[in-house]
Amino acid sequence: MSDYNRGDFDSFCKVIRETLSLFDDLIVLEGKKIDAITENDIPLLDQYMNEEQAFLLQMRGIDYKREKMQDQIGAPGLTFRQIIDKFDSPEKDELDALYEELSSKSVNLKEAISGTKKFIDLHLNSITALLEKLEGAATYDKKGEKETTTPPPRFTPTKA
Repeated sequence: MSDYNRGDFDSFCKVIRETLSLFDDLIVLEGKKIDAITENDIPLLDQYMNEEQAFLLQMRGIDYKREKMQDQIGAPGLTFRQIIDKFDSPEKDELDALYEELSSKSVNLKEAISGTKKFIDLHLNSITALLEKLEGAATYDKKGEKETTTPPPRFTPTKA
């Protein structure tokens, strides 16, 4: 592709690198979420969930910048693979490397999210089993008198 500005191309690559960095941060965050679940630290897990929301907002901003830069390099609405095919070396080589890294980190992020989801489901199943064991068990008030209570509403695992 000969009708593009090198500065715009460099800006496009920079946006892709920002995406890669954000993927790295999200992968680390998924590990922290598992640690918080393991430690039964709900406030910390909640903090991580808030951080995740902030990352997702950042991702939207980066995606907007990517679309803008794509327009500026003359590749509006194209997939990354189609963009790569529009260029010759050395730009094509640079984009190929970014594409491979983005693909790899995307797979790693999906695996991390899937692992966290499975871990949450496992813990949720354990909690559900414990609640089922506690159903019908006697509970006592502060005076030591037996009280009848309704079991608390349950969370339901995403997998049966």
